[in-house]
Amino acid sequence: MKKIFAAAALLLAMTACGGSQKKALPLEGTTWKLAKMETIPAKAIDAEADFFTLQFNAADTLVSGRTNCNRFFGKYELEGQKLEFENMGMTRMACPEMEYEDAFVKMLDEVDRFEIDGSALKLYDDKKVVAEFRAVENAPAKK
Repeated sequence: MKKIFAAAALLLAMTACGGSQKKALPLEGTTWKLAKMETIPAKAIDAEADFFTLQFNAADTLVSGRTNCNRFFGKYELEGQKLEFENMGMTRMACPEMEYEDAFVKMLDEVDRFEIDGSALKLYDDKKVVAEFRAVENAPAKK
């Protein structure tokens, strides 16, 4: 009986130690969807599945994504937790609620670092969180 109790206690301890750790997803190769940003209401964020997204391509250090209206692209510089966006460009369609696109683009320009915790990405300007993203599964390829 003591051996069973000791084995159960050991198993419980091992599970408690390993079970609480979330493996952080990589910044690059993951599609990130905006989850929260002070100047953009949740209704606008959730209006379309690909609104306010980011994708980082490590091979050529290019970032791309979509606001609530236009697609954007550019270079990024990554050094440890430091992150800066450079030479950004975008399509130029006119849409309703352009103020949300403007706020999103301005936020990207201010980013200087990031943190990933599991499937959550936080972008910072100095020590202030300016946007929070969640990893999303890529849609299966259309045939």
